[in-house]
Amino acid sequence: MAGEDENTSRNSKQNSRQNSKLVRGLYMVLLMVLFVAIGTLITGKIAANSRERKAKAQEEQKLIDQYTAEAEELNARIAEVKNEISGIDTRYRQVLGRLKETDREFYNLYDMYSRSLETDRVLAGLTTVSGSGIVIRLDDSGLVQSLVHDSYLTEILNVLKTAGAQAISINGERIVPTSEVLCLGPSIRVNGVRLFAPYRIAAVGEPDTLLKAYQESRIYSTIVAQNLLYDVQKYDSLTIGAYTGDPGKMITKLF
Repeated sequence: MAGEDENTSRNSKQNSRQNSKLVRGLYMVLLMVLFVAIGTLITGKIAANSRERKAKAQEEQKLIDQYTAEAEELNARIAEVKNEISGIDTRYRQVLGRLKETDREFYNLYDMYSRSLETDRVLAGLTTVSGSGIVIRLDDSGLVQSLVHDSYLTEILNVLKTAGAQAISINGERIVPTSEVLCLGPSIRVNGVRLFAPYRIAAVGEPDTLLKAYQESRIYSTIVAQNLLYDVQKYDSLTIGAYTGDPGKMITKLF
């Protein structure tokens, strides 16, 4: 009986070891299958991303080629228009030259009206103006009661115009006869554009005259009394751009 028990025990241990080896083998096989599946998924994802990037790059290249072709066509058209303008300008000058020789009186009348029109364009703010002048900088002091109001800017504009300013702008907005200067919350609207402090008022004109008129004005005293942040400087050369709005709307405001 003892021998049989020993054999049974040995067989049981052998079976247990075999089962353990079998389980480990199955576990290893499952791990390998899992790793292969994960690797396949990763490889597929990389390949899909690569195809997507390649397709996107091809589409972008098509757009670039399309835009390049359109740009070349536009440049060619621009060159044609420039040539046409140059030809028209040449013929215009030739006609003026012949007119000057054959009908001096009519030519002088034409020249006078042309100069008058150019002057009117300058006064209307439709041309860029360069020259000496002054720049006034104005800002809120940080106190609630010390803010730059639209009425302050309006008074400054009136002082500069009276002193002979040829062109004026506020933060780059050209002041024209129909320009509005209106308070709009924390901003001030000029030519329909919202402007915020600090304000830069540039004026082309005789610098000493403009500066003297400004510093002797009532608004200057108000600015000082209100403790606003201000500064004014003379410049030998200033450039003020033309009015960039719709001239048609500017004209309709007059009626």
